[in-house]
Amino acid sequence: MKKLIAAAVATSVSAIAMADVSITGNANYEYFHKEANNINTNYADMEINLGFKGKSGDTSVVANFEIDNHGSAETAEGTTQHAGAIDVEDTYLTTKLGDLNIKAGNFASGTTALGGEIDQGGRATNKIDVNTTIGGVKVGYAVAHGTSTSTTAGVDYMDTDSAAVYAETTIGGVKVAVKENSDSYTLVGATGSFNGINFRVEQKDNDAANSDALFYEVGGKIGDLNVSYAAIDSDNTTAVTEGDSAIFAQEMAVDSTSTGKTGVDGVSQIAASTTVDGTTFTVKVGELRGATTYQDAGFSRIEAKRALASGATLVVSYDDYESTGISTGSTMTDTQLLEVDLSVKF
Repeated sequence: MKKLIAAAVATSVSAIAMADVSITGNANYEYFHKEANNINTNYADMEINLGFKGKSGDTSVVANFEIDNHGSAETAEGTTQHAGAIDVEDTYLTTKLGDLNIKAGNFASGTTALGGEIDQGGRATNKIDVNTTIGGVKVGYAVAHGTSTSTTAGVDYMDTDSAAVYAETTIGGVKVAVKENSDSYTLVGATGSFNGINFRVEQKDNDAANSDALFYEVGGKIGDLNVSYAAIDSDNTTAVTEGDSAIFAQEMAVDSTSTGKTGVDGVSQIAASTTVDGTTFTVKVGELRGATTYQDAGFSRIEAKRALASGATLVVSYDDYESTGISTGSTMTDTQLLEVDLSVKF
């Protein structure tokens, strides 16, 4: 009996060892001290992200989870912060069917994707992306199936789908891409480098009148400095919904929502960074452009980033920014924000 149990255990262990399963993750603790309108607040976030991936041949399954206790509702010192939460984020599979690459499930596009600095890459529970390469051109079809709450007989439950075709290729070292949603918008973009100058430019033409948006960034090295200029110009205050970019110190949209900041229809920023004895220092200075009847809002950020011997990374930043949504002639207010971020990847 003991030999039988031992054999069963050995078989199980062997199966686990042979399975193509990986677990990765990261975690970060953020402390904030904010001063605005002569009121000081202290608050903190703790976030842990875990990613699970299983693979069999050309098919992979991914599940990503976020565990947090976000208390960053700018909680006043000494008050109770939000309780912890577990959020199921990406859950999708990728596979191949002949020359077709298929990705299906619940996933989000990042800010580096075409239009990523303009549109928030939201998740949907029924997204499908199918693509292949023909003559050096990647072509694909993507759809996020919508839902309907109507109980009317005969309702087309696909009416709220968001479907698009896209193509991308590289010409002379420049990556060019186009994405077309026949019912909503056309996106075009180019990314590359010319004589040491890196550039990225993307234009979204919405079918709705006066709602287009243009994003561009150029940069390069001047001596030991990495310098760049980035900007977004939009026709209205709601055309840009991305609020979680790594480029701008202050953004047009509100983070994690699909709305823009009040009275803002553009943003511009100059950035410079250099590394001294293992610490990277970055300075960002810019302005959120006020729409008609609203004031421009200036901002700046100083940041220091260093990898620690412990395996963690420490980032300390200090922001000084003016409030948006202030009408012309009204008093502008300033906010100062100190953030200490300790993160680790595993």
